[in-house]
Amino acid sequence: MRGLRLKYLVVLGLGALSACGRAQMGPSHYFDAQCRRVALVDAVTGDRLVGAEDFAIEPFDGRLFISVYNRRVVERAARKRKSTIPEGGVYEITLSEIFAGKATSLKARPLIAPGEIAGGLRPHGISYDPARRELVFINRAYQRSGRGWKMQPHLQRIGDGGALVVAKKDSVPCNANDVLAAIHETYTSFDHSACNWMAGVEDIFRLKRSGVIDASGARLFERAAFANGLTQTLSGEIVVAATRENALIFLTEHAGVLAEKARIKTPGGPDNLTLADDGGVVAAVHPSMFRLALNRKLGIGKAPSRIVRADPKTGALQILFDDPSGKLFSAATVAIQTPEGLVAGSVTDEGLLVCRATV
Repeated sequence: MRGLRLKYLVVLGLGALSACGRAQMGPSHYFDAQCRRVALVDAVTGDRLVGAEDFAIEPFDGRLFISVYNRRVVERAARKRKSTIPEGGVYEITLSEIFAGKATSLKARPLIAPGEIAGGLRPHGISYDPARRELVFINRAYQRSGRGWKMQPHLQRIGDGGALVVAKKDSVPCNANDVLAAIHETYTSFDHSACNWMAGVEDIFRLKRSGVIDASGARLFERAAFANGLTQTLSGEIVVAATRENALIFLTEHAGVLAEKARIKTPGGPDNLTLADDGGVVAAVHPSMFRLALNRKLGIGKAPSRIVRADPKTGALQILFDDPSGKLFSAATVAIQTPEGLVAGSVTDEGLLVCRATV
């Protein structure tokens, strides 16, 4: 236990060194008066959901898919060697439901029942594959390892008819983070090169050893410091969020690998990415890694939330939402921008943030 506390102190201390205050930026597109927190409720169990960490959009019917699991509770259960590890869920709700009226809670429909996946359902990065009409996500399963537990990520798909498809074993690395179902390929980001104590060394020195693999596991790019969210621009570039570099890295395919074409600096460490209808890259960024670590690891205080939109053509950056205190919505990790407004999810907070566009 003493060693665990020491580990957290080191992590938090390093986070303090990388804290990013708000630079001189223009006003937010959405103000607090336009935004409200909305509880997200499991339509089957009635449970209020915490940890709506990532989104995927199904363009045909305007469905929003949400990956949900309470990471702090799960990690605590694994650390204390509990007999069972709590599960999460993959949920769907339509955008029309989200923006209809001013409801204080919304019912989200689970796509998979608890216990259906070996090792448990704990979805992380998520993406929609329009060609196959499938939902693909990184699932963090837990398997027994001696008297304890070991987290083993794998790639999971949900077919259009609800069928479950699991990728072959070891198809994603141990530090798989996000997934992108592109037109001709499925990409996965890995946030560290190592899976042992060396991962901490990568963080301490901000080593650029993480990146992107393809469906075969081939490393196409490995020059990012904590590769996180993924998306694809309208022109076909792959965008990876380099969290510990405060940057969006734009990649193009060349000679069978992904090469850096450009980058856009962000006011905080970017997390998950989505694409707006007009081609803008929407990113949830963390202005203070220190406060995020306190909030996510230890449940102490609130973490700031900041949503930005980057123009891939000009590099221009716009602040869509900014909550430095985290009181309205804490630790946002993903957001989507639609003509109706903005929707954001969080790794630790409850429910969703919904901001309605002014008419």
